[in-house]
Amino acid sequence: MGSSDPPEEGGGAEVTDRPGRASTESPETVASKARTSTEGPDTVAALPPAGMAPGEGLPGDATVVDVPGSAPPVVVDPEFDVLARPPGSTATATSARSTRTVGGSSLSLATAAEAMHHEEVRRTRQFIALGWLVSIASMGVVPLVDVPRWMDIAFIAALVWGIVVSFYFHQRFKDPSKFSGEQMLVLGIFVVINAHVAIAYFGVYSAAPMIAVLGIHFIARSEAVRAVWYLFLSCVGSYLAVSSLLIAGVVPDPGVFSSAEPLSRTMLVAGTVFVVGNYCLAYYTGRAMRTASLSSISGLQQQTKLAAQRKALMDELRADLERALRVGGPGRHTDQTHGAFKLGNVLGRGAMGEVYEAHHVTTSEPAAVKLLRRELLADPTHVARFLREAKASGALASPYVVRVLDAAAEDAATPYLAMERLHGQTLAEMLRRDPRLAPTDVLELCRQAGAGIDAAANAGIVHRDLKPQNLMLARQPGGGEQWKVLDFGVATLVDDTGTLTQGGIVGTPSYMAPEQAQGHRVDARADVYSLAAVAYRCLTGRLPFTAPDTPALLYAVVHQMPMRPTALGTFDPDLDRWVALALAKDPDERLPTGTQLAATLALAFSGSLDPKVRKRADALIRKHGWGDT
Repeated sequence: MGSSDPPEEGGGAEVTDRPGRASTESPETVASKARTSTEGPDTVAALPPAGMAPGEGLPGDATVVDVPGSAPPVVVDPEFDVLARPPGSTATATSARSTRTVGGSSLSLATAAEAMHHEEVRRTRQFIALGWLVSIASMGVVPLVDVPRWMDIAFIAALVWGIVVSFYFHQRFKDPSKFSGEQMLVLGIFVVINAHVAIAYFGVYSAAPMIAVLGIHFIARSEAVRAVWYLFLSCVGSYLAVSSLLIAGVVPDPGVFSSAEPLSRTMLVAGTVFVVGNYCLAYYTGRAMRTASLSSISGLQQQTKLAAQRKALMDELRADLERALRVGGPGRHTDQTHGAFKLGNVLGRGAMGEVYEAHHVTTSEPAAVKLLRRELLADPTHVARFLREAKASGALASPYVVRVLDAAAEDAATPYLAMERLHGQTLAEMLRRDPRLAPTDVLELCRQAGAGIDAAANAGIVHRDLKPQNLMLARQPGGGEQWKVLDFGVATLVDDTGTLTQGGIVGTPSYMAPEQAQGHRVDARADVYSLAAVAYRCLTGRLPFTAPDTPALLYAVVHQMPMRPTALGTFDPDLDRWVALALAKDPDERLPTGTQLAATLALAFSGSLDPKVRKRADALIRKHGWGDT
């Protein structure tokens, strides 16, 4: 069992948990300074060479940990400040959450229905504006036609009243959240009344009813099914009421363009059927177009989701290939004895060290021994980091954290760290077979790993690099399986002065907390955030955030929210609220411990969150919204 060391920094940059500085340079210059370690962490797993199945050719199908991440811990230049400004224009255009502004409101589209909703809001406001133009043009016609004065007055009054009412709704719908089926119904009633006043004015059997046909087609595309149905029936009923008076001979057609010759009752009935048939056709085509649009948008979003899942799998597979190439046979220290452990073959190699299979010379207890690479022994900083990992791991006594068996003394010629040998599989390996885990499995992961990070917090340790590669489902000697937190190579201690890492950001960007991405000092709540990000990955099959480069990814972590879970699978809405709390940008708004994270997740799965918790979560959702990519 091995453990992860900090990444090897390029250009002499150190890693730190000290707050970063705001940048005064252009975004392009800042983005170019951000860099990721090319070597990755010192991560090791008992994986076969490329082309060999997992476990094949390995003694006892052991999986030894310290596994590399899909993205290695990153070291970012202190001049890059993700809080102060976004990355360069290219990165921002491709990575920032796709939002659309309507009347000053920022909208995040997560589902096909939401996309159609916001399209309907824009379309309704455009339709209202078009109605104003038609009304003004119709008023201009009044002096040119010869009708009774009372008809002119009634017609102009109806148009003016319609403009006033529609202006109110036009302004109200600047905020899409105020657009509803009830509002649409009220607006629609005024439109129906005005349309049929215009029909009566210009002629019941003239081209005027085409105004209503266009309106029916428009409203039929609305999401408010009941309002649409009521308005359609209102249009049909209004026209039948007017035409029935003419067919019965109660009143003559008063319209401007009515026929000068009297029409037979049969012709009037035929004309009525023709107009009502057009109303029905407009309704049908509007509903059909909405259904087709929903289907197309939903299909596109589904393909986008699948592409995101495949990308996550490909990233992990590439990391596995790199890890497999590091696994070898006998190494430089094979057959040597360090402390009470005799070393065997190399289980893995990383940028900072090597991990060997080993056994206790007296008890024959199996172990995994990690040694610092020979060329790094002369660097006091690397030696100090290695010893810090031994100090952090050795201070923990939890069944959910990998157990340290022995560690070299501080003045040892060759620093080493002996850990228990684990048999099982990492979460990353499980997600490669199936991009999602069952909710019950995710809950058990959060319960056990949450207990592990709580134990670390009680010991004054923050892991800072929780990710699927550092979580292992290990088989227990007495049967059963248990989650283990691995790799405290980049952990920080509460009494750490920060002299080992200066002015940078350390961790894996896809899973790090916002305060960690900003280079601020972190506490145990950063690990709670990372565990929640891992749970999100397991439940949805995709990373919380993706971006083409590290600066853009860090910007997303600090400023944006992931896509809500209910847009990616069939979950109770309470799961959205759990994610909003667990991935809150402000640590004070976040669930504070791993135990509470797991307990709240259990309630969210069953749809039984406490009303006060729901209220807190809903406030965060209103504040930050959701991502749509």
